[in-house]
Amino acid sequence: MATIIIPTTQQIELEYPVANLGERVAAGFIDLLIFIGYALFWALLDLGLDETGWALVGIPLYFYSFICEMLFNGRTVGKFILGLQVIRLDGAPPTISGYLLRWIMRIVDVWFGSIVGLPGLPAIITIAVNKKGQRLGDLMAGTTVIKLKLVVTFGDTIFRDTEDTYEVKYPSIATLTDRDMRILKEVLDAGIKSKNPELLSKLSKRVAQVLEVDQPSDSLHFLETVLTDYNHVYGRS
Repeated sequence: MATIIIPTTQQIELEYPVANLGERVAAGFIDLLIFIGYALFWALLDLGLDETGWALVGIPLYFYSFICEMLFNGRTVGKFILGLQVIRLDGAPPTISGYLLRWIMRIVDVWFGSIVGLPGLPAIITIAVNKKGQRLGDLMAGTTVIKLKLVVTFGDTIFRDTEDTYEVKYPSIATLTDRDMRILKEVLDAGIKSKNPELLSKLSKRVAQVLEVDQPSDSLHFLETVLTDYNHVYGRS
């Protein structure tokens, strides 16, 4: 499963799965049903529209994906129902020009395949071979489509929520880096999941040496406190 890392504040990195081909096709099918319903609505009104009239009625459909994604944070109705969203590869919302590029390239990505009777063929091929789930429009706009279901949650990061009145127990955490803390968190999680007190004790001993403090008897509590201290000092700056 392809994923994308989205950096956020508080030194947290959230990992989301990239929407697979089937999910994107399904979202497109839902949007197509909306198109059909819109067209049937005007047909049932029986207003006797000529070609110009139908062209004017169709304007909202021409700009449907561009308008929806721009107004609804990278989502059409189909994407919203399936929990999908367009984002930039750096995790930021796309710019208006990015949404416009994606919309313009739909001519190639979606409609060009109609020439050979296979609408969407270029997009399907590009998404299938691209590790980041990008069609041509995504490649040009620097975007992709993710599924809004976290692979890594807050509990899997070094994030700890603390009160303003929290008192740091180990001020010498200044000697540690973000990388140190992430490694500490990974080893701590491994020790907890494997129920390996020896691993936690060794990790606790090493961290105590770096911080130049006495190793507490409760390794788990000590390591959790170090994580909380670090987040309180550096995650709130």
